[in-house]
Amino acid sequence: MRSGKESALPLGSDCAGNSVEIRILREADLPGALQVQQRENWNQTENDWKRLLRLSPTGCFAAFSAENLVGSVTVVAYGKDLAWIGMLLVAQEYRRRGIGRQLMRAALNYCQSGSIATIKLDATPVGGPLYESLGFVPEGEVERWQGAGFSKVQGGSGPFRNNQLSSSFYELDDRAFYVSRRKLLDSLLEDCCVAPALQTDDSLRSPQGYALARRGARAHYVGPIVALERRMAIGLLDRVLARLPGQVFLDVWIGGSDSRSEWVRRGFVKQRAMTRMSLGRQTAAVSDLVFAIAGPELG
Repeated sequence: MRSGKESALPLGSDCAGNSVEIRILREADLPGALQVQQRENWNQTENDWKRLLRLSPTGCFAAFSAENLVGSVTVVAYGKDLAWIGMLLVAQEYRRRGIGRQLMRAALNYCQSGSIATIKLDATPVGGPLYESLGFVPEGEVERWQGAGFSKVQGGSGPFRNNQLSSSFYELDDRAFYVSRRKLLDSLLEDCCVAPALQTDDSLRSPQGYALARRGARAHYVGPIVALERRMAIGLLDRVLARLPGQVFLDVWIGGSDSRSEWVRRGFVKQRAMTRMSLGRQTAAVSDLVFAIAGPELG
């Protein structure tokens, strides 16, 4: 599967006596990563994995046993201020052997080598104890809600070119997320499965909110949703749902404005809760402009 061993970190042996090691994740490894992910019913697609590799070619890692991928973790760095850890997966038959911890160590070492000030992640209840043992502290809660789009027919959308947007679009997101994630937004815009919902001021030049949607392995994923106020965010969600058929996932930041009643009114059901956690320099958890995140692996 791979030939280079220079970045390998030995982990000892599995139950069959095969050595297990951590190496940088490459695009050629994605079939194995997708196979492990599919067993867990996660929603990421091959395009989502490729996006992570484009954003961080040397910051994604995998565990291998006898050249078979048995675990993964990804890091996306937003400059030197913030890094986001995601996609921590270990195949069930390889759990309880310290592989998840070693993958996290590889991710944290990568962040340390890049002098990243703050590291964050969205933890499932299963992963929480591991992250706490590594020094991560809770910041707040993210909830996944599942519902259905309002459309009976799939709306088409070609790649949305970033030259259709003014620089103020990115400035709005900078303000919401506290760091620049322009490369991520450009990638998400190219992957939109329906036209983005955009809200501008009366001049039609200054964005006040946006909502994006992309295809997932199990359901369409709506996010991020960023807006100056709650009512606007709900309106943007409705505009996206009107273009989407079938099942929809939405990961909602539970902060200053509780919108649970809005999701219930639209037929959404809460699927799970995740805890946002951070390590390193303490920063604001998230601004009130963020209503739905870009994804647990992206923030």
